[in-house]
Amino acid sequence: MLDRHDEQGHDNAPPAISFRDVVKIYGAGAAAFTALHGADLDIRDNEFFTLLGPSGSGKTTLLRLLAGFEVLTSGTIHLFGAEIRDLPPERRPVNTVFQHYALFPHLSVAENVAFGLKRLRRPAAEIRSRVAEMLALVHMEHLADRQPGQLSGGQQQRVALARALAPEPKVLLLDEPLSALDLKLRQAMREELQRLQRETGITFVFVTHDQDEALSMSDRIAVLSEGRIQQIGTPDDLYNRPYNRFVADFIGDTNLLEARVLRRSGDEVNLRLSGGVEVTAAAAPGIGEGAQVTVSVRPENVVLTGAEAGSVRARLVGKTFLGASSLLTLALDDASRVTVRRDNRMGHPEDPETGAEVGIVFAPGSLRVLLP
Repeated sequence: MLDRHDEQGHDNAPPAISFRDVVKIYGAGAAAFTALHGADLDIRDNEFFTLLGPSGSGKTTLLRLLAGFEVLTSGTIHLFGAEIRDLPPERRPVNTVFQHYALFPHLSVAENVAFGLKRLRRPAAEIRSRVAEMLALVHMEHLADRQPGQLSGGQQQRVALARALAPEPKVLLLDEPLSALDLKLRQAMREELQRLQRETGITFVFVTHDQDEALSMSDRIAVLSEGRIQQIGTPDDLYNRPYNRFVADFIGDTNLLEARVLRRSGDEVNLRLSGGVEVTAAAAPGIGEGAQVTVSVRPENVVLTGAEAGSVRARLVGKTFLGASSLLTLALDDASRVTVRRDNRMGHPEDPETGAEVGIVFAPGSLRVLLP
């Protein structure tokens, strides 16, 4: 079984970014607050990597340490093999796109994009060429003479991206850049960011608390909670093979069921659910016979059946219509609740009425034992 920090598909190329035993403490004495507890993390070159977690998890602190906006308490950060602890922000080959874009309101779109290049004292002809190239990359060349106040939120974000990409940084940091946009625009900009990352070949480090953003865009994700990295993996790893209870509960919807281990065989365990039914699940490290455990199963992997032998008995207590699907809430005999996701496609069998007695079974391989 993989360790929670194992990285499937890892090649032998050196990482673009390495955090080693990174600690960040704010304040001192009784007022001290530890924002990061010994974070270890490698990010590969030309990767779309996301730091995901709730507010206060430490994800933005990691980003700000990489950018040089915060000072390490202890540990090391290497960027393409070079230790950057004492390197000021302006000398690091990284650029940042902030949540509120931070465009200069008195400058035109083209002047905003040119700003960083002028500070680097690039030749005028090179600046003109680079600005034109960047505006074409973000499909904003027709608005070069507009000022930020004349643009929509999505257009302002494109300008901020063009300005950050113009100096050709090795790493682009994105601090919740989609949070101020409405739903449709956020969805469109997810595709735009993926396209930009592919076309530029730059390592993107994206910070968000939105699991849908992380799952839809990222090559890999680090999930953080209370200053600690909980799990690193691909979107598929995190969704289908969560390591612990926090990751399973934070990434997508899940059902958490209590059970006792009857037997263990390799990477699988036989369990008895609290309602008495025996099932098989993927094991977690160190879990042995007799252990009381929590099991995760996604709502789409719970199958509604008749109240027949071998199924878990339940009663339908609620329905939530979501358009393409519906969520059915079931009460088990032990009073625990299970959610079932059902497809609403045309011709699908109708859901039973609220109050009906039903049975449920679990899709093969869908149950996972979690660590606390």
